[in-house]
Amino acid sequence: MGMVLLRTVPKKANKTMRKTILAAVAALIFGTLARADSLNLSLFQSSTDNLFQTAFAEKDQISSLSFSFEKSFQPFSFFSEGSYSYLYENTNVSYYAQDVGLDYVHSLNEKTALYLALKAVGTLYRADFADFNFFSVGAAAATKTYFTQTSIMKLSYTFDYRNYNNYIFDFTGHLATFSIDKFFETRTTLKTELTWGYKYFLHPFAAAGSLPEDGVFRQHGGHGMGPAYYSGSRTVAKQASTGENQGQGLQIFSLTGLIAQGIGDRIGLRISGTRQWTLSGKNPFASIEEFYLVENPTYDVFAWNGTAVSAQLTIEAPWNTQLKIGYTKSSKEFPGIEAMNMEGVSLAVTRQDTRNQWEARLEKNFPSFSFYFSYSYVDNASNDPLFDWKGNFLSAGIGWNLAWGTLR
Repeated sequence: MGMVLLRTVPKKANKTMRKTILAAVAALIFGTLARADSLNLSLFQSSTDNLFQTAFAEKDQISSLSFSFEKSFQPFSFFSEGSYSYLYENTNVSYYAQDVGLDYVHSLNEKTALYLALKAVGTLYRADFADFNFFSVGAAAATKTYFTQTSIMKLSYTFDYRNYNNYIFDFTGHLATFSIDKFFETRTTLKTELTWGYKYFLHPFAAAGSLPEDGVFRQHGGHGMGPAYYSGSRTVAKQASTGENQGQGLQIFSLTGLIAQGIGDRIGLRISGTRQWTLSGKNPFASIEEFYLVENPTYDVFAWNGTAVSAQLTIEAPWNTQLKIGYTKSSKEFPGIEAMNMEGVSLAVTRQDTRNQWEARLEKNFPSFSFYFSYSYVDNASNDPLFDWKGNFLSAGIGWNLAWGTLR
């Protein structure tokens, strides 16, 4: 698979604390669930021919079961979401994710509202992939104001702190967004959004003491030497080559524009474009990868700069059926990441990817549940041959939206 994981010195105190917190969270969840105002359940089955999204295509299927519920304690609300994903071929990547939070909404006046939230998140993988286990706490604040009846301004900020089982991934993150929406009688919507973000890896460089006792890097996942050997070796090369333990940050800024147009009563068209810049810093890892439906701490919005353009057509069909057809083209550069050949030798150029993605989603809604089916095809061209790949992704699922009070 696309990652070799360093085994670090166990943080016994942190592990004990995490277990205590998880136990308390579980008790809170099940206690609140009995009095929840609403309950949402979903089950979906996914299939792909390129799980790790590399030139070494690998098939797999994923079954996921998730729930979410909310309980109102005016003016506060308690909410929680949990999901378990099982991978049939790469079972060591199966994982459970859980989050809980408390939010608050307050109307400052007739035109302005304030939103505040606190949130805790945890993800647990099986033993072979336990380096990706994390516990996170975060906070969010947002305000929304109506300038006029047809224009809205929104300002928001989020903070996230994550503590991973492998401490090289630990980070704090900040995201601030400012957006303005304008609505017209022609059923046209215009939106402009500015985003600033800063992600700080607390100690991304592996010290010599964190290497395995036998000096051998372990590889996990995959059924062969291909992606696990090449991509994984790259991931640790940069970290293992230095004894430094200082942090490293990435600062980004992006500008997004969107236009949406209603066509008749049943058709909508949306076109958007984003330009993102890296203002400072670079990736501290020698290589980064993204996995299908599996979170990777090295690949997120902070990892790249470049452009993305997308278009989506939405059709409201008879019998509460909705069809969405979309296309996205992106061109991304990854600061600090050098393209390499298949032997892991640097090509002395920064990695650059150009991606074309086509997708379609069909959804059928009933009063209390809905079915959906989606398909996407991705063609990712890269100057790094490992990340020059194509893939097909299928997913089908069902969701229930229940008023919990009606069940008792």
